[in-house]
Amino acid sequence: MKIIAVFFLLLTTSLAASETIKIGYIDPEKVINNLPQYNQSIDQISREFEPKKQELLDLFEHIELLRTKVNDINKSVKKENLEEELFKLARLEKSFEQETEFWQDKMNKRKIDLLQKIEQLINNTINELAISENYDLILYGNAAFVSDKTNITTKVIEKIQKLSL
Repeated sequence: MKIIAVFFLLLTTSLAASETIKIGYIDPEKVINNLPQYNQSIDQISREFEPKKQELLDLFEHIELLRTKVNDINKSVKKENLEEELFKLARLEKSFEQETEFWQDKMNKRKIDLLQKIEQLINNTINELAISENYDLILYGNAAFVSDKTNITTKVIEKIQKLSL
């Protein structure tokens, strides 16, 4: 019993002597979505890939027209051109699939590169904020509950926006 009492006494004494810990929380998704740098870069990527998107849509419409033509030939009595048209259709569909996949991969790579740059900017800003405002711990990501006092997401957004001016 004396051991438990001594342990409890030591525990309460050490807690009373310890300093308060300054903790912050950041919602990274909110930071990213509110950064003008991110939104401008996403718009730029979209504009850059818009011509290819339109080209693929035109190719898709052409494939649909060819598919209709093949169906009409198949329903008709004269089927001389059916095999040739089916070959054209298969070739165009494969080309469309490959181009779409290539285009999507290229666009995704650009977006991933952008997110990595934005993430580095956010991390640098968090480190600067933590040092300048004496934070002991800053959490980044999901949390069940975060008080307004602990949530420093807005501070991070404002600091990054000031850096970009």
